Amino acid sequence: MNKNNTNSDSSVKTVKRNKTRESLPPKKYQVLEQDWSINQDGVNIYGRLYLPQNLPGKKKAVILSHGLAGNYRDVTKYAQYLAGQGYVAYAFDYPGGAKNGCSTGVGQLNMSIFTEEQNLKTVLNAVRNRSDVDRYQVSLLGESQGGAVSAMLASKYPKEVKSLILLYPAFSITDYAQVAFKSINRVPDTLNLFGFTVGKNYFAKLFNYDLLKSATKYNGPVLIMHGTDDIIVPETYSEKANKKFKHSKLYIFKHAGHDFKGKYVTRANRLITDFLKKN
Repeated sequence: MNKNNTNSDSSVKTVKRNKTRESLPPKKYQVLEQDWSINQDGVNIYGRLYLPQNLPGKKKAVILSHGLAGNYRDVTKYAQYLAGQGYVAYAFDYPGGAKNGCSTGVGQLNMSIFTEEQNLKTVLNAVRNRSDVDRYQVSLLGESQGGAVSAMLASKYPKEVKSLILLYPAFSITDYAQVAFKSINRVPDTLNLFGFTVGKNYFAKLFNYDLLKSATKYNGPVLIMHGTDDIIVPETYSEKANKKFKHSKLYIFKHAGHDFKGKYVTRANRLITDFLKKN
């Protein structure tokens, strides 16, 4: 086995069904929610800030990215809890990639993981420049496609990302494109992808791109969570990513599907906050 492709500081833990009711530590701070839009180069990124009240000084921050056809509301279950624990949390709509989203400047048929990577860099810069944020303590959290995009950006700008949290990350995107169409010439002008219409631009760069390789170069601490019953992104992709990242931990949730709900959100929030305390 090639040592360069193997992570010597990785671990995998399977989280089984717990018959007892699971709970989280109570929130430490009341949470203030407010709209915050970020504008750059004709792109308007709408998002929602979650701020811990009566906590002075510069704080750690977490930027939360939704998946394809989602919107900022999909990750508020994590943002609200994080703010209650003392973090500045920001969840936003990807321009062109959010269903019923409020961001503008990228058409839905022009959206791709690469336009979203640019959007996330804009958000990262803005959050790091906030007066209430410690610019050296900003982490990225992403689910599904948002997880893949977060990993892409962290791999390019490792010094600007304190840590990385990935929920069922869609490292399968390039494999899907290459298997389904073989080349960009076979891709239709529009395509219904999991109930969301994307354009040819979504696939344009995917045939000469290895997402799993390019998005796992981040050398900081990584937390990955994935469910065994995920029918959108097989857990094997997270297992492969866990081996490629230099410092990562993978938690496999038994019986959880794509998009955690109920007790799986509780488990995820506990793992996220424990991880962020150390990283």
